[in-house]
Amino acid sequence: MPAKISNGIEDAVARHFNAIARDYDFWKKKNYFYQKNLRELLQALVPADAMILDIGCGTGDMLASLKPSFGLGIDISERMIERANQKYAGRAHISFATENLLSRTAPFENFDVVIMIDVLEHLADPAKFLEKISFLAPKHAKIIVSVANPLWEPILWAAEKLGQKMPEGPHERMSLAATESIFRQSGFRIAKKGYRMLIPRNIWGADWINKNFYKIRILVPLGFIAYWVLERDERR
Repeated sequence: MPAKISNGIEDAVARHFNAIARDYDFWKKKNYFYQKNLRELLQALVPADAMILDIGCGTGDMLASLKPSFGLGIDISERMIERANQKYAGRAHISFATENLLSRTAPFENFDVVIMIDVLEHLADPAKFLEKISFLAPKHAKIIVSVANPLWEPILWAAEKLGQKMPEGPHERMSLAATESIFRQSGFRIAKKGYRMLIPRNIWGADWINKNFYKIRILVPLGFIAYWVLERDERR
């Protein structure tokens, strides 16, 4: 089973993603169908020409695909950021930086949207991190969070062992109910939530099923991608 996370794990997570940075884009291409569905979801949620902060940006492809008027990608892995800067050196409106946000003291300004894709499971203390985001993000910004549905964890573990997905490194998936409780405790309200992608492989009929399954109540909780759109809870 996966190596679980614990306090002080940030360095271990950074080492893991530094180690796989060279092969990161290979794994993304190998699992392009997931990436395509995730990209389509985000493009539906993020307004055109938004100013976007991407936390846990990897090598930058998702941020670039959203075509922001200005985009900043942040990652704890120096080698991921090096590759992102190499790939998108010609795009003046997108930049990338290595940073552990828990150490940041100055709030961000002017971002319309903050995205956190497949990040929560790698945090030693998600509540502490989200409280920090609540402080750092502009008050008007929407926070979009997505995770792999924890119901799929045994399948993901098996896929990794069989060489079908990127090595995950230290991680621990919370239940979705626990995740939502942390959102509220951290000063956010859930403006929207949902699931996407019932079929994670490009087989016959998968596109049609993925575009329609979430309209059937009994199938909704089985979706591979769980996502939320968060807003600052002004009552707090």
